[in-house]
Amino acid sequence: MTNRHDLEIFVDRLFANQRKTKEVVELKNEVLSNLEARVTDYMENGMEYQSAISLAIDNIEDIEALIDDNQKVYSYRFRYDLVQSALIYSLLAWIVTIPARFLPSGIGVNTLLLCVVVLTGAVYLSMSRHLKRYEKQTAVINAGKLAKWSKGAWWLWSIFIVVVSMYTFVIQYGSDLWFGRELRIDGPYSFYVTVMRYAIPMTSVIIPLLVQKACKLTLRLEVNEP
Repeated sequence: MTNRHDLEIFVDRLFANQRKTKEVVELKNEVLSNLEARVTDYMENGMEYQSAISLAIDNIEDIEALIDDNQKVYSYRFRYDLVQSALIYSLLAWIVTIPARFLPSGIGVNTLLLCVVVLTGAVYLSMSRHLKRYEKQTAVINAGKLAKWSKGAWWLWSIFIVVVSMYTFVIQYGSDLWFGRELRIDGPYSFYVTVMRYAIPMTSVIIPLLVQKACKLTLRLEVNEP
């Protein structure tokens, strides 16, 4: 006979960091039952109690990977590809905002993006040196939660763009609207300034794009164990 208390303590520790949802509780009970069955089977075949428990515990699957929406991925490769995407996105945004340097706000944004390019480039080069060594490193990622974050990031970005665009419009044309004057753009430079004022905030699209990229990477870099 197995000592259920010993196994319960182990399983409780195993699930200590998990939320107590119905699904997790059911999985916890299933794991406990499987452990008891394994220990009993080992002992019936002549194995001592402590050895049977140790062997049963050693053969248990990764709990994180058993929970729905959790996926085991190649973690180093995941971070490497995400940094690579961040480098590409920030580089493109930096190039696009170079014409905006004629505006004070454009100088700030373009300089900030250049700093991001340099930083992500340095991280990317550093990670490239260790890619072969850590390429098979794995970790568990909650793909469901990441998908929710992706949707949330796009919603927040959309709201941000709408608010900023409305604010920019009111600042630029508010007095004209108030006094009933005609809305107009005086010349090419004025047109350029107007376009840049609306275009510069668009560079923040890098953030939801990166979260979306992370979601795609969880599928592409999933560990397919036999």
